[in-house]
Amino acid sequence: MNGDSEAPTTEIERSLGDDAGSEAIPDGGTPNTTDAQSPVVKTVSRILTPFVVAFGVYLTLFGTSLPGGAFQGGVVMASAIVLIGLGFGFDPTRRWLDPRGLTGLFVLGSFLFGGIAMAAVGLGGTVLELFVFPLSVENMVKLVEVAIAALVSGVITGLVIWLAAGYETGGKGGTSDSNGDDDA
Repeated sequence: MNGDSEAPTTEIERSLGDDAGSEAIPDGGTPNTTDAQSPVVKTVSRILTPFVVAFGVYLTLFGTSLPGGAFQGGVVMASAIVLIGLGFGFDPTRRWLDPRGLTGLFVLGSFLFGGIAMAAVGLGGTVLELFVFPLSVENMVKLVEVAIAALVSGVITGLVIWLAAGYETGGKGGTSDSNGDDDA
């Protein structure tokens, strides 16, 4: 604010008053996570994300015979999105992620798991009896693990993005519309 009679245009400018150009944080709170972090954090997240996803896939596919499994693999794959959010800010990450994609991941995992469970019944077995399928049991277990990993990854990513939205709006939830009013 340079002394003009112009009113503050953003919520941050209104809360800061005359200190709008300083590095102060409103109300002594925490910095807004909508802004991208340092170039080091951005570079590290950009480099590590593919390896994190690959490790999550490894845990999912080889969890039947080695330590790991679908839940662990799904959480590790979801942590790749969290890593992107930490590097580039959660608001840009939320805009980048299509909510339909997260919902689709959850629905895909749910329907795949449920479909395998009910197909076993349709083939004369019990729920999730994998011996009744024409594929090997090992391949069927991997298919079930992929379904669970997709479900877990979609849920965990959605929860983290949703919780980050509450953090960024001061716990009010929702996002601001064009008038600056909260949707909550």
